[in-house]
Amino acid sequence: MNSQFPDYWNEMRKELRAWFERNAPSLGELYEGALRMVFDEKFPGRVRLVSHAVREIRNRLPDVIAGYKSGLLSYKNRLDKIAEIWERYGLPLDGSLPIKVTKQESPLTTEVPIPIEVYRKIAKLICDHIQTREKPSEAAKRLFQAIDPKNEKAEGILRPRIDHWIKVTKWFVERAHERGTTDDEMGADELRERFEIFEAALSAILREFFKTEDELNAILEEANS
Repeated sequence: MNSQFPDYWNEMRKELRAWFERNAPSLGELYEGALRMVFDEKFPGRVRLVSHAVREIRNRLPDVIAGYKSGLLSYKNRLDKIAEIWERYGLPLDGSLPIKVTKQESPLTTEVPIPIEVYRKIAKLICDHIQTREKPSEAAKRLFQAIDPKNEKAEGILRPRIDHWIKVTKWFVERAHERGTTDDEMGADELRERFEIFEAALSAILREFFKTEDELNAILEEANS
């Protein structure tokens, strides 16, 4: 990147850029792209595009700092197995009913029996999906606990910080998808203010990580001297 930064690149943004370069280059690209769009008021679709970038940063940051959560489901393999059993029992793939509905029965109220083997496979997949799906508040808690191990036992102190992080990013999450509305209808007039609040919250999180990272480096340097 050019050494000359646009005027909006203040010290906080340069710190964020440096952290992303060292720890999460792909998220850094999203951040820089979002920043450019925030300050380019003529960029079409900027509210949705910036919102998508912020949502991805929020969702991926816990994995970058705390490590990937174990127990992720392999949906393709699981569904392939269900599809194999489904076809083996001759169940239709076009959404039609596998039974004949009489004139006295309404398709809307008819129960469709399926083989118990199919039912168990589907039920187990849904159960595992619910158990492994991480809520935003849980991901935020994992993030703050990883930044400083002392946070692990400070649930009361962490809760306001978690709530603030979720609240700050919620505005963007709600605008990350196409909904048939234009930028003006989605709050383009407050995009810059919302993004700066997000940056401030992100900077506070990463500054704490800077601190613990520097302390760790100092310990390692002392141990190796």
